[in-house]
Amino acid sequence: MTYDVIVVGAGPAGSIAAYNCARFGLKTLLLEKCTLPREKPCGGAVMYHGLRLIEGKLPKELVEQQIYGLRFLLNDGRSTEFVSDKLIGITVFRARFDEFLARRASDRGADLEENAHVIAASASRDSASVKLADGRSFDGRYLLGADGVNSVISRSLGLRPQRKDLTKVGLGMETDFYVGKEGVLKATRGNPSILEMSPVEGRVSYGWIFPKKEHLAIGIAGAAVHMRALRQRFDSFYKGVEKRIGVSLHLEKRRTFFLGGDGLNSKNVTHRAILIGDAAGFVDPLMGEGIAYAMKSGEFAASVINRAYGDDRYDEEALSEYQDLCRKEFSSNFAMASRVGVRGSSMADFILPRANGHKLASEVMTMVARGEIGYADIPYVVLKRLPREFPAIIKQVVQSHLQAPN
Repeated sequence: MTYDVIVVGAGPAGSIAAYNCARFGLKTLLLEKCTLPREKPCGGAVMYHGLRLIEGKLPKELVEQQIYGLRFLLNDGRSTEFVSDKLIGITVFRARFDEFLARRASDRGADLEENAHVIAASASRDSASVKLADGRSFDGRYLLGADGVNSVISRSLGLRPQRKDLTKVGLGMETDFYVGKEGVLKATRGNPSILEMSPVEGRVSYGWIFPKKEHLAIGIAGAAVHMRALRQRFDSFYKGVEKRIGVSLHLEKRRTFFLGGDGLNSKNVTHRAILIGDAAGFVDPLMGEGIAYAMKSGEFAASVINRAYGDDRYDEEALSEYQDLCRKEFSSNFAMASRVGVRGSSMADFILPRANGHKLASEVMTMVARGEIGYADIPYVVLKRLPREFPAIIKQVVQSHLQAPN
């Protein structure tokens, strides 16, 4: 059988793409190398702009915590917190979340094949195909590579080198620590609706503590080229967290993972084929957030393929609209995040304390977290709202000065 679209990888990018391709009436095959649910190293924070792509229709049992705030710990021990009355995201276990998205695509009409480990792929002006480890092969009019940062599709098609460039990918380690509901409440000071980010020793690395119902997702990540002695860094980080929050953390398993990167500066399209999600490298260079970007790239790819199919186009030029859409949607965000990120924690230490407690700052951070604006839009939004907020800001500055010890 020849499919209209073959999607390799049933993560958020692949499943969103498969769902939309099936919705457009395209005969779609979704291949997943493991049996679902399968383990996926990830902190499990899904931001609001990702939830919008599924119209918020997520079973309640999959939601570990609803998130309404962000907390940034600084090198000098201070913290800065931004809290909203609007939902900015949720935490999930990726195994369950990914399975839901894959089954959702299947229910919409995509053929889902589990235990389908793709070992090679080809795409040309005339055809696209994949070969599986069990000897089977499938042919399609279009091919979507959604098989993560270790993508077989990207290497088979010559879109990525056989060996990773460690200057263009991230590297991290994480785990979920079981602490029980009481442990989560104690660790979060009674408020498990806040995601916490923290600096890690090193100029371009960071850590996180994401609350779930009975677990704390704790991890570190940074540019792969700088993440030497990863295990020792991770152990030092979580033990520091343990001491700070006063909750015993029993390590059961460390999970190491690569993060995609440099997606906008890389080629993600060729004849009949598109890379999406982590395979393409769409990850926020500052926060490491990739799930929502992966989902959006899957939506873009499906729409481009649907238009190309309607025009009977399979060439790289027709599919290059995908790169244009991703560049328009992601480029200003990623560029700003990259410029801030390479300056390390020094910029965070300078900016965040000065924004702490300001209503305007919380509103802006909420808009960024919800995907309503990008990093690059922050100066414009601040300048636009500043006249209205100026009296309150002046009042707060004066009060802080008067209350400060001499």
